[in-house]
Amino acid sequence: MNPTFRIRDLPSDERPRERLARAGPAALSSEELLALLLGSGGRGESALDCARRLLASHGGLAGLASLTGGELAREKGVGRARASAIEVGRRLASETLSARDLMNEPALVKEYLRRTHGDGTQERTGALYLNARNRLLRDDPEIYRGTLDRAVVEPRELLKRALLSNAAALIVYHNHPSGDPSPSREDREFTRRLASAADLVGLRLLDHVVVGREGCVSFREAGLL
Repeated sequence: MNPTFRIRDLPSDERPRERLARAGPAALSSEELLALLLGSGGRGESALDCARRLLASHGGLAGLASLTGGELAREKGVGRARASAIEVGRRLASETLSARDLMNEPALVKEYLRRTHGDGTQERTGALYLNARNRLLRDDPEIYRGTLDRAVVEPRELLKRALLSNAAALIVYHNHPSGDPSPSREDREFTRRLASAADLVGLRLLDHVVVGREGCVSFREAGLL
């Protein structure tokens, strides 16, 4: 059996904490950032191994973000204290948006979605629910989980959840596991249907954002909505 590869086995200038201090969080991979939050692994598993396993088993950061605090705490190598740290990070990301007029700040929305929902081996669809002032009420990160390359979505469930959240508007998003955020023909057709259905029930569809490792595409910015 190969010995567990630990962070201290890396050259000192290549360790995540040192790279974080030198180059900032953008220089680190998702697994390295998660390993720093975890601090240490478990028996026979380093923090990096644990982070890699968690991301793989839940489809990346988006899947982890969809877990409750209790579900996170039950994961091997996490526990309640570390689950709390992950939850704090998730809430801080959401609070960055909560006091802003998201209709007027698509760049902020795209950066938030890229950081929190850009990973994953399966396509997932979520929504940001907004109040009448276009400010964030709630991020609903996993309304649908699809196959490796497709999430089958119907407007009805999205709109029902928005209305139950007392939303006045919503921004829908989904990831492309291929990494390429270019909207597909199905994405465009779904957006047209959703915008029409939202209008019928008194909701505003402000945007549909496609998220990939290579960036994000806003339907509103691209003139598709």
